[in-house]
Amino acid sequence: MSAPILEIQNLSVVFKQRKNAQIILDKISLKVYPGEIVGLVGESGAGKSMTGSSVLGLIDPPLLISEGAIIFEGRRIEKNSAFVRGSQISMVFQDPLVSLNPLRSIGDQLIETIRTHIEMGKVEAKTYAKSLLKEVGIEPNRFYDYPHTFSGGMRQRVVIALALAPKPKVIIADEPTTALDVSVQAQILDLLRKLCKERGTAIILITHDMGVIAETTERVAVLNAGKLVEMGKTYDVLSKPKSSYTKKLIDSTPTFQHLTKKRNSKPSFQRPNKEKFDQLEYLAVNQLTRFFDLSDPWLVRQITGTGKRILKAVDRVNFKIDKGRTYALVGESGSGKTTIAQMVAGLLRPSAGSVKIDGKDFTDVTLGKEELLLMRRAVQMIFQSPYASLNPRWRVGNIIKEPLNVLNLRQNEETKNKRVVELIEQVGLLPRDIFKFPHEFSGGQRQRICIARALASQPELIICDEPTSALDVSVQAQVLRLLKDLQKEFSLTYLFISHDLAVVSEMADKIGVLKEGVLIEEATPETLFSSPVEKYTKMLIAAAPDIGCINKIN
Repeated sequence: MSAPILEIQNLSVVFKQRKNAQIILDKISLKVYPGEIVGLVGESGAGKSMTGSSVLGLIDPPLLISEGAIIFEGRRIEKNSAFVRGSQISMVFQDPLVSLNPLRSIGDQLIETIRTHIEMGKVEAKTYAKSLLKEVGIEPNRFYDYPHTFSGGMRQRVVIALALAPKPKVIIADEPTTALDVSVQAQILDLLRKLCKERGTAIILITHDMGVIAETTERVAVLNAGKLVEMGKTYDVLSKPKSSYTKKLIDSTPTFQHLTKKRNSKPSFQRPNKEKFDQLEYLAVNQLTRFFDLSDPWLVRQITGTGKRILKAVDRVNFKIDKGRTYALVGESGSGKTTIAQMVAGLLRPSAGSVKIDGKDFTDVTLGKEELLLMRRAVQMIFQSPYASLNPRWRVGNIIKEPLNVLNLRQNEETKNKRVVELIEQVGLLPRDIFKFPHEFSGGQRQRICIARALASQPELIICDEPTSALDVSVQAQVLRLLKDLQKEFSLTYLFISHDLAVVSEMADKIGVLKEGVLIEEATPETLFSSPVEKYTKMLIAAAPDIGCINKIN
């Protein structure tokens, strides 16, 4: 076997305090060989991202490396990694929203990255940048578009293109497919495998998705509380785990394999009886349509002779959700899932059609302020990006308390504070966390805070837009169970949007498949996964990573 291109030896990272030092990473050792994909898995706060950041020297005081060495191509870099950062070792960060400059087009950002690390003319760099966009599944004609015009998944693809631009020898991919739909996720994972095979690029894949680990990596390291608890070939670790912690992660991972077989298919949890509800239909979406005008300004169109560009994001969509039930929307990035969610939540006005909540038309322009306020009390939304959803200047307690103040749902500060503590504990955080700021939490922990805030007003309809995309598998299982328990106890209705078909199979009573803004198929999970009708649906199911595939690995 060849020498490792990157080696981490007994790496320890501490958080330096006045009187003591808190250990963040505790003697982590890891070897990565050329052309190999090594997985790093563990819960939020386990030290996965910290390991990647340490390799690139992206930690600042009071965090510091207290012990160990990081060796790249035989040279120690833990004290000075600037000469390899970006050019030799690049990183795909977890949150694409904070990785991109909102004031510059993605083309400008790609060209800047390319010319910073590679000697290349501007014209040649532009051609190369467009080829990178095509490689990650983005049309080159979007070269001049800005980050805010892309969906969450498409922004993540742009970030991956930026990481690939300098042709690095090692890529540290921190949750690179978290925001991607299953078809694009499969495309990106194939691209990473292709890089390893053709360029000899080594990849450290940081993820909470055990299905991605099973299908993509050759070896896997399991981290818990800053310690390496298990390391080995992926098949050995996932099929015969030695650590009880690894077993817990595997047991917490949802799978939809049992639904792909017609016989003996059973719901993964007991759904509530319809008879317990006074009114069955709670949400009705009728002929919902939304257009976006992407045209150039009038004067530009007159000079260039170009016409208007109209994007039909949602095209005459119809579905209903019974009270206390869960309806899931699945489809590729840009299929219109989030646009529908925003229209249902009242954040975006439809071009045509209606949204009726509890029999009342939420899109009626004649509704008064009080009527709209009552409806908004009943509808809450969990957004896809936890970082962008939280005010960075507010403490967590104030963030969760905000709906209680705005909607006047508690009479005094004592009852409000008590409710905040209840909510923070329900989503798996500690009472003392209410005094912290959002930047002090991991991505998964920030998503839990968003869920707690959505639950604060005790809504009847919760729109979940990728609510578990940033969560590790054990916390994901906890949050999904919490959502189910709350639904059973309070007869909550969910509109659930996710690219994770395994999660959808556990949560949904009915699933709608969206393609280019059109609802092409609708069925129960048992029917959809065992007998899909549309070719597009079959493709989504085939592309979805599933930990059950470990049994097929040779």
